[in-house]
Amino acid sequence: MPYFSDIQDLYDVAIELFSRLSQDKNIKKKALDSKLVVRFVYRDPDGELWIDCRGDEILVLPGPQELTPDATLTMDTDVAHMFWLGKLNLIKSLSSGEIASEGSIPRMLKMLPVIKPAFNIYPEILREKGMESILNAG
Repeated sequence: MPYFSDIQDLYDVAIELFSRLSQDKNIKKKALDSKLVVRFVYRDPDGELWIDCRGDEILVLPGPQELTPDATLTMDTDVAHMFWLGKLNLIKSLSSGEIASEGSIPRMLKMLPVIKPAFNIYPEILREKGMESILNAG
């Protein structure tokens, strides 16, 4: 059984995560300077999440969007969960096919050091939302 039984739960956590990351002026500036649009395609449960860094704010858009992504990452929601816990090596997962990728992955990978604080914020959000069971399962 996947950690997230409803894609809306993942959306809610991701929206809060990027909202908190955006409060850090350095992270926000670097993300917006990247001008990236990243599409995450999730399986089990199925869904899409878009991160749009082209404007004055980092936009987190759940569900299908009429945008053109610079990079697309496709993965199970459990893989995304492990990534945000800091327990997954992204390069290894891309190499093994655990995460499928299309587009400008090198540009997106440059953002990894910038989002490192997310690995501490994500578990906090899960606790606040009463989702300790999936936190402990990770």
